[in-house]
Amino acid sequence: MAKLYFKYGTMDASKSADLLMTVHKYEQQGKNVLCMRPNIDTRTKEGFIESRALDYKHSCYCFNDDEDLYDIVYKEQKEVKLDCLLIDEAQFMTKAQVENLVLVVDTLKIPVICYGLKNSYIKGELFEGTKALLYFADSIQEVKSVCHFCNKKATMNLLIQNDKPVRESKTGNAVVIGDTKQSSSYYISTCREHYFNTPDLI
Repeated sequence: MAKLYFKYGTMDASKSADLLMTVHKYEQQGKNVLCMRPNIDTRTKEGFIESRALDYKHSCYCFNDDEDLYDIVYKEQKEVKLDCLLIDEAQFMTKAQVENLVLVVDTLKIPVICYGLKNSYIKGELFEGTKALLYFADSIQEVKSVCHFCNKKATMNLLIQNDKPVRESKTGNAVVIGDTKQSSSYYISTCREHYFNTPDLI
């Protein structure tokens, strides 16, 4: 029976690696998968999902926030029988697009596995796509990682800009594209305690 899955974790929790390993398992069995991700994520070359952990990438369809994901999958399904749809950076989807995926599962009977962040860097705020997935998903699973500062489980994404932690947005926008690299704007994964009380290690 087809289900909508949401697998969430913090930055650098190897979510994309998990997705790519799942793709590999399907394709090793001769099954057809469609991979997708939002265009807003500019860290990866357009047309691909890649993982630093695996040093591996797979082609994907990159979509904008005004596209109907059900229509895309429906057209693809007419060309080739799809066994699974996998979506990376799912937090960047709109609520309407998550509802599109509900239709993919319930009417086309195609399993959908979404990978993304739960928490934004803004204190107390979730992404639009995340809220919708937490509401609609049949199965919610955590991809676990460890706090940058201690051995507790990481649950928060802390934005670092110019060597200072940022927990509020002046514009109200939860989307700030960064990475886990040591640059002027990047993210680290922390436990809740160290999200609010960041040691001077950055």
